[in-house]
Amino acid sequence: MPNTPTEPPSADDELSEAIAKLTEEAAKGTREDRPDRLPIADIIECPEAFNVRGEDPAEHHLTELKRALERMTDLDPVLILPCGDSFVLIDGHHRLEAYRRDEERTDIPVRYFEGSIEKAVLEAARINAKAVLPLNNQQRQNLAWRLVLTKRYSKAQLVEAAAVSYGQISNMRKVMKALNDDANTFDSWWKAQQAAAGKLREQDEDFDQDAWLREQVAIYVDRMSKAHGTKLSSNPSLLALVLVDYCGRNAKSLYDELGMILDLDPADEEDDEDTDF
Repeated sequence: MPNTPTEPPSADDELSEAIAKLTEEAAKGTREDRPDRLPIADIIECPEAFNVRGEDPAEHHLTELKRALERMTDLDPVLILPCGDSFVLIDGHHRLEAYRRDEERTDIPVRYFEGSIEKAVLEAARINAKAVLPLNNQQRQNLAWRLVLTKRYSKAQLVEAAAVSYGQISNMRKVMKALNDDANTFDSWWKAQQAAAGKLREQDEDFDQDAWLREQVAIYVDRMSKAHGTKLSSNPSLLALVLVDYCGRNAKSLYDELGMILDLDPADEEDDEDTDF
C-alpha cells in the first residue's frame, strides 16, 4: 500500500514542539553565570520559537547595522534566554547576524530574560509588536541637522545621538556656515544641502563627497526597502533584470561600476570562460 503523503507541520505545531524541547532542556538546570558579553559561538538560535517576523534577515537592515558598527564598538545588547547549559537568542537576530559578518568580532553584549519559556515567547512577540519604528535614514539626517544648528554638541555626540557619520556632520557644519543666517530657515537637511550644495562643491575642496554619496545611497535603499521589502534583495536574478531595464543604455556602465565596487577582476571572468569541463 503506498504511503499517504503527510502535510508539513503547521507553524503552531513547530512552535509547540520548540517550546516543549526548550522546556525539557531548561528542566535539566540552568546556568547561573550571567556574563555581560557572550562569545558569538555560544549563542543558539531557535527560529521556531523566537523568529517572530518569520523571515530571513533583511539585507538593507544588515547594511545599516554594519555602518553603525563602523561608528561604534557595539550595538544594543541582544536578549538572551538562559536554558539548561545553553544561551538562546530571544531578540536581536539582525544584530547577531551583523556581528557574525564581522570576521574580527568574537563576543557581543547581551542582556538576559529570566522568565519561563512560554513567557520568553510572549516577550519576543511583545518587543516586535511595539508600535515604535526606528528612524529611517532621512529622519536621522534631519535630526542630525537640527542638532547641528544648535551649535551645542561635539561631533562625537552628534554621531552617537543621530547615528550618522563624522563626514556627514562635517558636511552639515559646512552647509550651516555657507547658508549663514538662512541656515535656521531649513528644517530639512535635504533642502538645506540643495540650497548650499552648488556653492560648496565649487568652492570647498574639503567637502566630503563620499559622505554625501553614502547619504544618497541610504536614501534610495530606504525607498526601495519600503516599497519592495526583501522581494528584490532575496532574488538577485530578478533584481538584475529590473536594473538592466531601468538603466537601459547605461546598463553597461552599471556593470562596470559593480565590478569596481565588488573588486571584480575581468581576467577572472576570462579564465572562467576558457575553463574546460
